[in-house]
Amino acid sequence: MAREKRKRKQVKASEVSRKQKYVSRQLQKQKRMIMAGGVAFVLLLAAIVGWGVLNQTVLAARKPVAKVNDQVITVEAFQKRVRFQRAADIMRIEDFADNLHMLLQNPMLLSYYGPQLQAWMDELAPENAMQLGEKVLTALEEETLIIQKAQEMGITVTDEEVEKALQEAWGYYPDGTPTPEVVPTSMPTPTYSPTQLALVSPTPTPTEMPPTATPSVSPTPTATRPPETPSPTPTPYTEEAYKKSFQQYVDRIQELAGLNADDLREIMRAQLYRQKLYEVITADVPHTQEQVWARHILVKDEETAKKVRQQLLDGADWNALVEEYSLDPGTKERGGDLGWFGRGQMIEPFEDAAFSLDIGEISEPIQTQYGWHIIQVLGHAERPLANYEYQQQQLMAFQNWLDKAKSEATIETYDLWKQVVPTEPTLSPELAQQVQSLLDVMMQPQPQPQPMPQPTAAP
Repeated sequence: MAREKRKRKQVKASEVSRKQKYVSRQLQKQKRMIMAGGVAFVLLLAAIVGWGVLNQTVLAARKPVAKVNDQVITVEAFQKRVRFQRAADIMRIEDFADNLHMLLQNPMLLSYYGPQLQAWMDELAPENAMQLGEKVLTALEEETLIIQKAQEMGITVTDEEVEKALQEAWGYYPDGTPTPEVVPTSMPTPTYSPTQLALVSPTPTPTEMPPTATPSVSPTPTATRPPETPSPTPTPYTEEAYKKSFQQYVDRIQELAGLNADDLREIMRAQLYRQKLYEVITADVPHTQEQVWARHILVKDEETAKKVRQQLLDGADWNALVEEYSLDPGTKERGGDLGWFGRGQMIEPFEDAAFSLDIGEISEPIQTQYGWHIIQVLGHAERPLANYEYQQQQLMAFQNWLDKAKSEATIETYDLWKQVVPTEPTLSPELAQQVQSLLDVMMQPQPQPQPMPQPTAAP
C-alpha cells in the first residue's frame, strides 16, 4: 500500500511539473510577443517621426513652387533667393549708414539715395513680404527660361568665366585694369529743306540732347606743389586683397541669409547667361531708326483744339498760338518743339499720328491722357542713333524677345510659394529706427527762403 501511495505521489508531482513547464513556456512566449510588439511600435513611432522630420526638411525643400517647361523651381531655391535679396538690401542700408556723415554734407547724393533707401526699407517691411516673394519668384521663372533658351542656342558659362566675373565685380583685374572704350556719340547735323526752313525760325533748335552723366569730383591740383614732389602711388589691389574682400562678403551673407560662396557663384552664373543671351539677341539691332521731328500744341478740350487748328489753317502764327494756348510747360518756351523721336518714345495715339503726317501737315485733334494735341511734323528721316538711343533700342529688342519667349513657354506657378516666403533676415531695430528717422526728416518739405526785407525809402 505504501509503495502504491508513493507511486501516485510521484505521478502527481510529475504531472504538476509538466503543467508548470507548459505554463512557463506560454508565459515566456507571451513575453516575447509583447516585447516584439513593443519594439515594432517603437520602430513604427520612430518611422512616423522620422517621416515628419524628413517631410518638413528635405522633402519640403524639394517641393516645387513653380515649373518652367519641364524644369522645377524648388522651395529651397526660392527661399535662398528671397533671403539673398533681403540680405543684399540690409547690406546696402548698412553701407548707407556707414557713410551717412558724408552723404549729409552732399544734398545731391542725399536726394539720389533717399528714394533708393526708402525702396530698400519698404522691401524689408513685414507687410511687404508677399510682394517681395512674388517679385523674386517671377525673376526666378524668367531666369530659368533665359538659361534654358541660352543653352538651346549653345551658350555656355564656364567656372572660369564665373570666377572672372566675380573678380571684376570686386574690382580685381589680374591682367590689368581694362581701358574703357570711348564710343563717340553720334549726333547727326540736321540739314533743313526749304519747307522746313519755312516752317521754323531761321535758327531752329530741335531737342536732341542725350542724358548727361554727372562727372565724378576730381581733386583740384595744388598750383604751388613743388615739381619734385612725387604724387602718391595707389596701393595695388592684389589677389590676396580681393579674396579677403570677397570672403568678408561671403561671411556676411552666410551670417544673414545662410548662403555660401557656391550659392553666390550660381547667382553670378545666371547673370552671365542673361548677359550672353542679351548680346546674341541684340546683335542685329540697327544703328539707325526712322524718326520724326514734330511740334505740338496741347489744350484741355476738343473744342479748343479745333479752334486752334482752324486758326493755323487760316495762317495764324504757330509760336503765338503756343504762347496763348499750350498747356505743356516743358515745350511751351520753344514753340512746342519735341525734337526728333522714334517709335516707342511717345504714347501710341500721338506716335501714330506723328508718323502718318507729311512734313508741314497739321493733324486733326488727337486725344491722349494729357489732353488734346495739334501736331505738326517738321521732318522725317532715317537717322543714326546716339549711344543712349541705341542702348534703349537694345533693351526694347531684348524685352520684346523675352515677352515672346514667355508667351510660348509653359510656366506654372503654385500657391505653395505663399506659405514658404521667408521673412528673414531683418534689419536690426536700432538701425531701422535710425534710418527711418533720417527718412522722415528727408521727406519733410523744405522751408522756402524768405525774401530779404527791402529798405524803406526816406521821405
